[in-house]
Amino acid sequence: MGHNYGYLLRVDLTSSKIEKELIDAAFAQKYYGGRGFTSRLQYDLIPKEVDPLGPENALIFSPGALTGAPMLSSGRYVVGGRSPLTGILGDANGGGVFGAVLRRAGYGLLIIFGQADHPVFLRIDDDEVEICDATNLWGMDVYDTTDAIRSQCGRGYSVAAIGPAGENLVRIAGIMSEKHHAAARTGLGAVMGSKRLKAIAARSKQSFPLYDPSTFKKLAEELAVLEDNDARAQDFHRRGTLGTLMDHHQALGGLNTRNYQFGQFEGKEKIDNEALKSGFYLRSTGCYRCTLTCDQYCKIEEGEYAGVEVGGPEYSTAAAFGSGLGNDNLAAILKANDLANRYGLDTIDLGGVIALAMELYQRGIISQSEADGLDLSWGNHRAVMELIEKIAYRKGFGNILANGVKRAAEDIGRNAIRYAVQVKGMTPAPLDARAVKVYNFRYAVAPRGADHLRISAPGGYALDKLPLSEAAEKLHYWQSIIAIPDLMGVCKFAYTYYTETIERTLHKVLTLIPGLYSAATGNQISGEDLIEAGVMVTNIERAHNVRLGLTAKDDTLPPRFTEDVMPDGPAKGKVYDILEPMKEAWYVASGWDPVTGIPRRRTLENLGLADIAEDLEKNGIQLT
Repeated sequence: MGHNYGYLLRVDLTSSKIEKELIDAAFAQKYYGGRGFTSRLQYDLIPKEVDPLGPENALIFSPGALTGAPMLSSGRYVVGGRSPLTGILGDANGGGVFGAVLRRAGYGLLIIFGQADHPVFLRIDDDEVEICDATNLWGMDVYDTTDAIRSQCGRGYSVAAIGPAGENLVRIAGIMSEKHHAAARTGLGAVMGSKRLKAIAARSKQSFPLYDPSTFKKLAEELAVLEDNDARAQDFHRRGTLGTLMDHHQALGGLNTRNYQFGQFEGKEKIDNEALKSGFYLRSTGCYRCTLTCDQYCKIEEGEYAGVEVGGPEYSTAAAFGSGLGNDNLAAILKANDLANRYGLDTIDLGGVIALAMELYQRGIISQSEADGLDLSWGNHRAVMELIEKIAYRKGFGNILANGVKRAAEDIGRNAIRYAVQVKGMTPAPLDARAVKVYNFRYAVAPRGADHLRISAPGGYALDKLPLSEAAEKLHYWQSIIAIPDLMGVCKFAYTYYTETIERTLHKVLTLIPGLYSAATGNQISGEDLIEAGVMVTNIERAHNVRLGLTAKDDTLPPRFTEDVMPDGPAKGKVYDILEPMKEAWYVASGWDPVTGIPRRRTLENLGLADIAEDLEKNGIQLT
């Protein structure tokens, strides 16, 4: 007999009812955990008519199958629910220690329904679970909330909290754990705010349950040795995402600069990893059981932003508040990062919506008086700080920007949407799609919107040299590999992105992870099983979005990439001109209808998803 897969904790905030039951073994063995659980349950629990900010939206927290296990970088968890930002599948992946503590307390799933009639927080202390009054916490920032809960409940609690942005239903609000670790994307902090759930505090004295501890220990040690002797992993440990990516993207001519108008930033040396290390760096920190410790913890000692201490910035944040805004003041980037963490905001979408405002100001589409008197010239970091506060509190012009880049552009009108760099309402990562075309097709079809974490591939930059059908097949294969860490609750950096060779990546993901899972649970699986699970989960997500109204027309890229020619730098003259043929190749590689992008009936049935095929047809969606 295998091990149990943890408990499902169901919390109804409307009735204050808490229920606990063992997770069904058949369900766990099919969907594993993490994103597997959250995506399947979004399909099951969230029909088309559900308002993302209404009490009927489900907020689903799930550690992965191995989150909290005694092995390398096992600290990830996923939170899912219908996105207030995009209206489709919403999920965010968080690090730190919160997911590990939740799973060690015994919970593989936490589903929150309803809406409290006053602010509350959920306290989990192993078997003891209670809904506590949070009236005194409402209005506090994330840091103060975390400190107040620890002071009230005692030591050892990991706290996942929202700040004022989540309370004020800002559609780009995230959920912050341990103050600096964000489950940021798709606006799920606003879902927490709509439920009047200020925080979840978890504590555990238990260890992760293992079916075969000696085999597990042996495989975990092999993994640790691999990591210690991996040159690429160690380079990443030294330099973090800012060091490994900003130089590279600048050299490609694809670094988001001034809302992606350009691909190189003239102030790059003032905001890159060298500048960070020489001026602000204190120490490297990491998530649960991580030896890579890629977080660059920084402090500002002098100047107008003196006193700020922040876990970051990592690359996407440095670009969002730096090159993306034409800002070469690194202290200001750290301050903006700190404010985003305190208020509970997604730094990528926050930078994206401010960049849109700055470009509209540059073009004379909005005036200074419309922007509450702020001078939104590129690089004006003081105006940025004021805007961040206005967005978090929905004050004045910030109330428009608080809805994210697509809605803000639509509200402003005057063809502002032409300059909104977004897909399905979400801002992409800093790498411009014109510089690396096939690889960044991922922005067009990822299930959350413009996303860089759902579809990826080692050597992805070389895919532009292949025939499109072959490139699509390669990307499709790696999409499944990249999904495996999301199911297992381990870090993509350690297991897939920062590994010296493709062979080593595949050994980790397709040999060691199945071995660790089998030793942990007693349920024997193979690498092939995990690849199929990755395919299955991406098809569930596609089916969910199709049922919510998504069509092939939504698989697109913004005019900035498809119509504007890159004006200078190494990518000069490039425009994104392969969208339609790439879409068709992707649909074919995925087993979807090549015209509609809807999963074919046989694709769903072969993946054990016949019930979803039936449900789609019941909802009037024609399957081929």
